[in-house]
Amino acid sequence: MKSYKPIRHSGLCLASLLLLVLSAGAHAGGTAPGTDIDNQATLNFKVGGTDQPAVTSDGDTGTAGNQVTTFKVDRKVGLTVVSNGGATVIPNTDDQALPFTLENTGNDTQGYLLSTIAGLDATDDDYDMNSVRIYIDVNNNGTYESGTDTLYTAGTNVGDLLPDASIKLLVVANTPGTAGDTETSLYHLLAQATNAGTTTAAAKTPGVDDPAVIDVAFADVAGSAGGPTDAAQDGKHSDSAIYTVQSATVVVTKSSEVTDDGFGTLAPNAKAIPGATVTYTVDIVNSGAAAATSLALTDDLQVADVTYNNPSVSFGGDCNGATSESFATPTLTINVGTVTGGSTCTITYSVTIN
Repeated sequence: MKSYKPIRHSGLCLASLLLLVLSAGAHAGGTAPGTDIDNQATLNFKVGGTDQPAVTSDGDTGTAGNQVTTFKVDRKVGLTVVSNGGATVIPNTDDQALPFTLENTGNDTQGYLLSTIAGLDATDDDYDMNSVRIYIDVNNNGTYESGTDTLYTAGTNVGDLLPDASIKLLVVANTPGTAGDTETSLYHLLAQATNAGTTTAAAKTPGVDDPAVIDVAFADVAGSAGGPTDAAQDGKHSDSAIYTVQSATVVVTKSSEVTDDGFGTLAPNAKAIPGATVTYTVDIVNSGAAAATSLALTDDLQVADVTYNNPSVSFGGDCNGATSESFATPTLTINVGTVTGGSTCTITYSVTIN
């Protein structure tokens, strides 16, 4: 005996202004609801070793007469949301996307409503994204494209999904400037089935399975949101993905050393006297996960007290990209280039004490 839950009627009818589905052919999601399955059994037997006329089964209507046994295929309601991966984001950056796929795993055309749910506890939600929206991924490439992808508006611009069809979606949000390096923000995408299509649940007597009536069965499993939000067989399903911040954390330190006092005494014994050469060492440490780019260092040198030894800048091995120097009294400008996450760029240059 079947024990099915009738579908909840939301009263919403989603328009088909934008029908982005991938049709897989007739009955791809299983036998269509309302299909009559007919069957008749035949019994052969003997009496006293002599074959007797075969007897065919009667139906279950209670009336004899070689009837076929018939039942109607019920409606299977199933939506499945699948995350297609998380996203690495930079603080204070807009329109960061998490890609998802929504598939109709039922056997009938199915409407749906979409919503997002933020992470529920500190273990997966260090911060909240701003301006969270849902977009239809028009090009199916998992990347948000302004002017191409379509902002989802409940009940207006998505079409019902055919059985076994799917649609690509994006959860798009802005990363706040306060988000710290390696912090994460989790979001669930929740799809809720609506009463799309022509098949509806008939009034049923509890515990009675009428083969002539189309029942409705929710076939979804519990999704990532869990709990009362998304339980098994409730007409909803969700999956989650995580925004992970990668940021640069840059610290600059500067030290000096008299490397030659002009009288043949070198470091570490050289004295800081007029005519001596002083070497500055600047360490740029990036302890973050992301690369720091377009770094520019300036140093205003005291021309009354020292003279810059032009040119004298040298770069260590972790100073990458477009490195250069220029000097316009009294400012030394150094284009450091890029310092990748977890590395240190060391720069040296020298002046002479006046």
